[in-house]
Amino acid sequence: MHDTTTSPPPAAPARGRIVLAGLAMAVPAIAIALTRLVWGDAIPVDVASHWSGTGAPDDSLPAAGVFLVTLIIASVAAIAAIILLALPKPDMRTKRMIILFIGIAAGSAASVWIIPTGLTVQAGSVDGAVLGWWVVPLAACSLWGVIPAVLLPAQPLLAGAAARPAPMDLGETEVGAWSRSVTALLFLWLALALVAIGAVAYTPILLGGESGVAMFGLSILALATLLCASFIRLRVSVDWRGLRVVSLFGIPMKRIPLDQVDVVEATDIRPMDWGGWGYRIMPGRSAVVLRSGPGLVVTSTSGKQFAITIDDPEEPAALLQALAARAGSRV
Repeated sequence: MHDTTTSPPPAAPARGRIVLAGLAMAVPAIAIALTRLVWGDAIPVDVASHWSGTGAPDDSLPAAGVFLVTLIIASVAAIAAIILLALPKPDMRTKRMIILFIGIAAGSAASVWIIPTGLTVQAGSVDGAVLGWWVVPLAACSLWGVIPAVLLPAQPLLAGAAARPAPMDLGETEVGAWSRSVTALLFLWLALALVAIGAVAYTPILLGGESGVAMFGLSILALATLLCASFIRLRVSVDWRGLRVVSLFGIPMKRIPLDQVDVVEATDIRPMDWGGWGYRIMPGRSAVVLRSGPGLVVTSTSGKQFAITIDDPEEPAALLQALAARAGSRV
């Protein structure tokens, strides 16, 4: 990967996506301001601010203070994002990560104002502001940063011609195949940590008789634990079917047929360049990143990229190029 000091202006579609990402970053601040205008005098002096479960709130805050603080946070996040998107540097990958985090801050601020205040206005008092199923959108709003991050245009991550091993020399009747199991102990410890957190956090709740709250939280925690566990061991293979990645539970995670393979590279993979650890999906590219280090990057004929971290990626890269070239010559 090479850094450049200058970059050409983005094409029209890319500029359009950058503008949409900037507008998406402004949505939380606009939503806070609009709801304040719509509710007007119906907003009481105090609004609900904290729930221990999905029932009635157990704390409140002055509405004026909540409105002011959340509006400032969302507005500053929007302004910072727009300025960042207008600058020529840093590169788009770095911008996407920054936008993701400040978008999370803006979305969280909007949820802290809109949902508790709306429930209080609807109930007419703090005591009547029952959270109920609104706990779902309250939590989901914190993921708002994903939307502008996904809207930003993709930036290909090509390692360069030096990182493209020569295709493997296969005879006309030879059939090549390669496979390897990849283990990531990080996800094993993470799965065990989630189990421990669930036991510590929800055992007292279950013993206290609040099974509804506990089951909701345990369901989310169980799903997160299974996702982590699926990355503990992966099977990566290259053969006549193309590139395949299968999870610990036998679930296919990625498949690139030979007729869709364009460029194959062996290079060092940095998790932050691909959105972090785990199965990452971004505009124009995806990756299975279990650690930092050697890996395989495949660019498909549609221009999309897929990366996976494996030891000694030169051999599968050379084989995949040879098999893809053979498949292309038979079309």
